[in-house]
Amino acid sequence: MKVWKLSNILEYKIEGMTCASCAQVIEDNTKKLSGVDSVVVNFATEKVQINTQEMFSPELFFELMNRLGYRAVDLDQLPELKSEGFFNKQFFQASLSLFAGILLMLLSMNYFPLKLSLRGINFSQLIVAVIVLLFFGKTYLLSVFSFIKNGHSNMNTLIGLGLLAAFLYSVVLMIVAHHPHVYFETIPFILGFTQLGHFFEDKAKTKVRSSLSSLYKMQIKFAMKIIDGKEFNTPVIELKKDDIIRLRPGDKIPLDGRVIEGVSHNDESMITGESQAVAKMKGDDVFAGSLNLEGSLLIQIKNELHQTFISDVVHYVEKAQLHKAPIQKYADKIVRVFVPFILFFAVLTFIAWWLFSGEFFWVDKSYLAFSHMIAVLLIACPCALGLAVPIAVLLSTVEASKVGLLIGGGDAIEKASSIDTVVFDKTGTLTQGHPVVVNYHSLIDEKVFFSFAASASQYSNHPLSQAISKFVAEKNINLFEPDKFKNIPGLGVDCFIEGKQVLLGSASFLNRAAIKISENVEVGSHVYLALDGEYAGGFTIADPIKAESKKTVEQLSLMGIEVWMLSGDNPLVAFSIANELGIIHVKANVLPVEKADFILNLKKNGKVVAMIGDGINDAPALSAADLGIAMSCGSDVAIEASDVSVLDGKIESVEKFFKLSRRTMRIIKQNLFLSFFYNLLCIPLAAGVFVPWASISLTPMWASLAMGLSSLSVILSSLRLKKSI
Repeated sequence: MKVWKLSNILEYKIEGMTCASCAQVIEDNTKKLSGVDSVVVNFATEKVQINTQEMFSPELFFELMNRLGYRAVDLDQLPELKSEGFFNKQFFQASLSLFAGILLMLLSMNYFPLKLSLRGINFSQLIVAVIVLLFFGKTYLLSVFSFIKNGHSNMNTLIGLGLLAAFLYSVVLMIVAHHPHVYFETIPFILGFTQLGHFFEDKAKTKVRSSLSSLYKMQIKFAMKIIDGKEFNTPVIELKKDDIIRLRPGDKIPLDGRVIEGVSHNDESMITGESQAVAKMKGDDVFAGSLNLEGSLLIQIKNELHQTFISDVVHYVEKAQLHKAPIQKYADKIVRVFVPFILFFAVLTFIAWWLFSGEFFWVDKSYLAFSHMIAVLLIACPCALGLAVPIAVLLSTVEASKVGLLIGGGDAIEKASSIDTVVFDKTGTLTQGHPVVVNYHSLIDEKVFFSFAASASQYSNHPLSQAISKFVAEKNINLFEPDKFKNIPGLGVDCFIEGKQVLLGSASFLNRAAIKISENVEVGSHVYLALDGEYAGGFTIADPIKAESKKTVEQLSLMGIEVWMLSGDNPLVAFSIANELGIIHVKANVLPVEKADFILNLKKNGKVVAMIGDGINDAPALSAADLGIAMSCGSDVAIEASDVSVLDGKIESVEKFFKLSRRTMRIIKQNLFLSFFYNLLCIPLAAGVFVPWASISLTPMWASLAMGLSSLSVILSSLRLKKSI
C-alpha cells in the first residue's frame, strides 16, 4: 500500500466528506486507533495527515473510514484536475429533481387535462416522491441510518431527517387525515435546491483547487532524450538521473538538471515570480517548469519526476494546509457541537409551534410545526464555518508559492499578521552575501594592474581573491601563470609573475615588506598590490546591498513595523549599511549565539518578532522568534528552522508576505463573520421567530437552496486572494 511518507507521517485523501462536521468525526475516531499520535483533517483539500507510531495499521484506518461512510485513498500519483464541464452529474440530478418538484406541484393543483380524484392525486405524488427519494436521496437516507447506528451526524444527516420528516408527515396526512394538502412536492424541491447549491459550491472549490493544480501543470509529459547521439521522444516519467536531454528554443524544462552544453536564457517566472530572464550556460542549474527561451541546450538530469523543485514546492504547499491557523480552533469548537444543537433546536421549534400556534386544527398545527422544523434542519450548514479558514489559507499559500514564497501553513499566516518588529540578519539577507569589487585605484597602467592582480589571485580560495578574479574576468584581461606561488593565510599571496615579485594582500602584509601604501578610508575590505617592492594600487571589496532592500525596509516601516538589523560585522560597516537602508535600530559585533538571546529580549519587552536570515548561525534566532523567515538560497538548517522560506533570497518577497498575511486574515475574519451571521440570522428565520412581528419566514424549499449558497458565499469571498500578490 503506497502512501506519501514524511518520517512517521501518513497522508491520505478522504472521499465522501460533505461538511466540516465530517472532518471532526474523522479526526475524533482516528485518534482512537492504536499507534496514532495526532490527526489533522482539512475539509477544503479533503486530506488527512496522521502522525503515527510503528503499531499503526493502515488497513484498520481504511476499515474505519468505510464504517463511518467515507473512503480513504492512497496518494500514489499526482492529482489531476478533472472537469466534467458545466452540466455534470450533480447538475443533471438537480435538474431532474426540480422538474419532479414542478410536476408534483402541478399535480397537487390538478392542473393536467386528466382530472384525478384527491386520492389519485395524492397517490401519484407519493409514487413520484418515492422514486425521487430512492434515486437522488439515497446518500442522505444512509446518513440518517449511520446516525442511528453510530451516533455520527453531519450536514447530510440534517437533510436526510428533513426529507424523512416531510415524507412521513405527508404519508400520515394522506392515509390518516385524508388531508388535501400533502407535502410530497417539497421532497424533490429540497433535493434539487440542495444539489444545485452543492453544484455551485463544488464549481467554486474546483476553481480554488485549480490554483494548486496549476503548479503540477508546469510539468510536461515528453522530452527529447539523447542516446548515442540520436534524439528520441521519451515520456518524462521514464527519464532517470544522469540522462541527457535536448532543449530547443521554446521548450518547457521537464525535470531539474544541469547545463552541459549550450547558452540560453530561461524564464523562471512560473517558479520564482521573477519576470527577468535568467542566463544559462555550462554548469548552471535549470528547474522543471521553467521555459527555455532562445538557445539550444543539452541538459543532464539531476532529479527524477517526483524529486523536482516543483514537486517539492507542491508537497510543501499541500503539507501547509494541514497546519491550522489558531483562529480556526474557534470555528472547530462550534462545528463539533453544531449538528447536535441543530437537532435539538429543530425539535424545540416543532414543540413551540405545536404549543403556541393557536386554536388551529391538529393537521394545521402539525403542518406549521413540521414546516418550520424541516426548514431549520435544512438551512443549518456547518460547511460555511468549516471552509472559512482553510479555503483562504489554501489560496494564500498557493498564490504565494507562485511568486517564490513558501508558507508553512495557516499558523504562519496568522502569526505574521500580528508582527510588529522585524529583525534582519545583514549578510545574505539585506546584502547579496558574497564579496564583490566595488572600487579600485591604480598607480600603473590599468590593464597591467588588473593582469598582475588577477594572475596572483586566481589560485587562492579566499573570498576576497575570488572577488578580484571575477571582477577582472569580466574585463577580458590576459592572465599569467605565477611562479613560486605562496599563499600566506590571513595575509595574502606572495608569488613571481613574468619575473616580477607580486604581493597581493592586506595593508599589514605589505607593511611587513616595508612597502608604503595609500590607506583607503572607504567602508569595506581592502586588498593592495605591490610589484617588485613598489606600491601599485588596491581594491575596495564589499558585500553589496540587494537592490530591493531599501524599498523593503521603507515599506515595512510604512506598515508600522519596527525594523532592526543584526550583524557580526564591526560597527563601522554595520552602521554604514544601516544608514544607507534607513534602518535606525542596529546591533553590530553580534556573535551567532547572541542572536537568539537578542530575539528573546525583544519578546520579553512585549514585541512580536519576526527574524529573517539565511545562514546556519541564524537557525537558533529563527527558532526563537515568533516567526522565522529564511532566504532559501541559504542553508537547509535555516530553512528547516523557519516558518516561511523565500526562494532565491528575494528580499522584496518579505514585504509581499506581510501584506498577504494581513489581507488573508482580514478575509478569514470576514468569512467567519459571514458564516456566523448567516446562521444567526437564517436559523431563527427558518424557525419562524419573526412571524409574530413581521410575518417573515422561510419554507423548506428556499431553506435548502440557502443552505447550499452559504458555503458558496465564503468561497467567493476567499477567491479575492487569487493574484493578490
